[in-house]
Amino acid sequence: SVALILPKTKSLGITAFVEPTVDGGGCVLFAGRLNSESTSSTDSAELGTILYPDPSIGGREQSSMSDEEVEMIRRLLVEEFPLDGTAGLDDAVRQLLRQRTSVASSVRCNTYNSKSGLTAAAICGDAAHATGGVSGQGANSALVDVATLADCLVKHYQPDDSYSPEAKESMLHQSVLAYSMKAVPEGRALYDLSFGNDGRTLPIFRNLRNLLSTAIDGVFGGRFGIGKKPLQTLLASSLDSFVTIRRSRERYYIDPFPSNEEIESELNYLYNKLP
Repeated sequence: SVALILPKTKSLGITAFVEPTVDGGGCVLFAGRLNSESTSSTDSAELGTILYPDPSIGGREQSSMSDEEVEMIRRLLVEEFPLDGTAGLDDAVRQLLRQRTSVASSVRCNTYNSKSGLTAAAICGDAAHATGGVSGQGANSALVDVATLADCLVKHYQPDDSYSPEAKESMLHQSVLAYSMKAVPEGRALYDLSFGNDGRTLPIFRNLRNLLSTAIDGVFGGRFGIGKKPLQTLLASSLDSFVTIRRSRERYYIDPFPSNEEIESELNYLYNKLP
């Protein structure tokens, strides 16, 4: 199981994912992308620079790390992330400084199946919709894709010995197209939930209302029936589909989420019309 830890300074734009290891310890993955607001706090900016150094530069040598620097970074981590205890954290900081920053790209495909004139094929998981670890839903969404594809194969691919190879291929195409119809909306919704408006800003009054809603959510988090759970917590704990969650948060987005009919029409076009 993976535990999500949100930073105290929301504008830091970084979350921590804590994963248990076989020896009874834990591994912490810091993921996200820096927000320009993070420069408003000297400490936050310093921590952001540490967690996201230039990817072209390798990690630090152990001999170049002073005790004072390690202590400063340890303090920043404890202040930003409510870690359970600080035992061994100095060693973790030294390991963090030795790491080279990994860069993950996002992927957003407009269809997950091959077109009619090619061999029937489908893509799942990061091949179809990678968010670079921002949402913490990479493995979950891949498993959902596979389960959806399996359901579509069970429903649409039921040949027997009397079927010709062409008929079997046609059934496979029907299966992967049905999978795409179900999975593409989920992938698009996950992308929106992970990246928001991709740097674009809402009109001023909607933006102010959303800032107020976000503040209320941050304080109450759905307790006492006030506000909602933080999005990362909701994604990790809810059984609702990504589409359901995305549509429930429509007010946060500039572009409306397309209807099922609009997505189906687009996918049929891509399947039948494109060369």
